[in-house]
Amino acid sequence: MAESTPAAQTPLTARITEALGGPFRSIPVLLTLVVIWVLFYSQNSAYLSFGNITNLTLQIVTTAILALGIVFVLLVGEIDLSVAALSGVCATVAANLSVNMGWPLAAGIAAGVVVGLVVVFVEAQIVIFGVPSLIVTLGGMVILQGVLLVVLPPEFTVSVGGTTYAKIASSRVPAGASFALAFVGWAIYCYSRLRNQRDRRGSVTSPALTTSVILPAVVSGVAIFGIVAVLSHHDGLPLPVLILTAMLLAASYATTRTRYGAHLYAVGGNREAAQRAGIPVSRMIIYSFLVLGLCGAVAGMVDASRLLGVSVSSGSGPLMLNAIAAAVVGGTSLFGGRGTVWAALIGALVIGSINNGVQLLGLSTEVQNFATGAVLILAVAIDVVITRGSIRPNRR
Repeated sequence: MAESTPAAQTPLTARITEALGGPFRSIPVLLTLVVIWVLFYSQNSAYLSFGNITNLTLQIVTTAILALGIVFVLLVGEIDLSVAALSGVCATVAANLSVNMGWPLAAGIAAGVVVGLVVVFVEAQIVIFGVPSLIVTLGGMVILQGVLLVVLPPEFTVSVGGTTYAKIASSRVPAGASFALAFVGWAIYCYSRLRNQRDRRGSVTSPALTTSVILPAVVSGVAIFGIVAVLSHHDGLPLPVLILTAMLLAASYATTRTRYGAHLYAVGGNREAAQRAGIPVSRMIIYSFLVLGLCGAVAGMVDASRLLGVSVSSGSGPLMLNAIAAAVVGGTSLFGGRGTVWAALIGALVIGSINNGVQLLGLSTEVQNFATGAVLILAVAIDVVITRGSIRPNRR
């Protein structure tokens, strides 16, 4: 009798969890997103209008950028609770220098970014010393809340309305230029797929060409140009969306096409094995926190520009919870070594869609909290199942 194949020996549930832990990890999240959209659209048809979609996109930019930084830290098996407070401090430093002290906007932004990098570098040094990142960043959050009161002027607010600082969020890229940028990005993506196919097969005439190159090119083209068309419907593509897109593309390249990305996943997957293989684990942790600091600074400045000012409430409220929830809901594992940078965008869309729908329908904040918390718990439960490789609980 012929031996059974490995696939036949593998239980169905194990195969499902293995698939969800690989290329199909985002499918449950995307299905959840579709359900959320259909539910709110059935209650109010304005939910999927051009205006509300643009508004939703602008609302999630800050959360998505913060979640992007958190993804890098989660991938190496750490966590950060201070980045939202850090975003408020960085935005306040930049606003003070560029508005109150007359610095050029570029210099103020650079100073805010430097502050963010210095803070997370110090936190990373304490983490690699051996203090758990949860405690380090929790203490850092409290300290940064005090720092915010110090860097704010005596009136505890800085208004950026009518200044160049406000143009960060209010500027728009004309539709023609937006489509040109979209075409360049799409062409690069198609060339990348074609080159990968050629490197793997040695030829571009393989029957797999259709599924590995042509089909992804068509689907991505429809998605990219469709999104640009919707978001450019009113006066062009918002600059914050372009900033987020550029950061996601750069992060995606760094994590999938470079040695740094391979080391990042290796450290998160098995830190001891990575160290034995000669990977500089401590350096990778520092790099991840530095990426987080950059994301925190940029997110804070975009948010301050959108809100036309900074105050004692900058970086507070549900921002931290939403950013962590976005990273986890999008598919980044809390246990390290699994996830993609696109999890930040997908998760932010889920969290933002819930918040936007609740506000549009005039529902209470309690409903928003219940829905966000339930989605977060479900996402972590799925992550536990994938990590364990079974839906059955461990027997002790």
